[in-house]
Amino acid sequence: MRHLLPIVAAGLCIAAPAVAQDVYAGHGAHDAHAGHGQAASGDHAAHGVVTSPADGDMTDGSPDWFTATFPHAMTLKAVTVTAEGQAAVEVPVAAAAATTRVSADLPTLAPGNYVLKWTAEGADGHEMTGTVRFMVH
Repeated sequence: MRHLLPIVAAGLCIAAPAVAQDVYAGHGAHDAHAGHGQAASGDHAAHGVVTSPADGDMTDGSPDWFTATFPHAMTLKAVTVTAEGQAAVEVPVAAAAATTRVSADLPTLAPGNYVLKWTAEGADGHEMTGTVRFMVH
């Protein structure tokens, strides 16, 4: 019995991180996203895409830009931003040559929860899409 107790205690310590609380619990748009990493939204993180704002970000004020960094040259084709309970707003995307870092100027966003959707296209015509959920404080 004395030898079994340390094994059980070690097993509980290993399992404990799996029950960590969701830091976004109670933040509206983040509730449906609880427990998912950036790869769960459009799988863009699994393909090496990094966005700003990042999925799950809580910004201090309205972000000025949406930026996506790709592992290969892409052209940003479309960006929409949706405030919780509102209609989607299309963000103007300037025509530009394909590059590994693309961006779009965001409108001023009031405090609240947002869902940003983007579409980009590679030189060979393949399309990538992504969804970024974030909160403006």
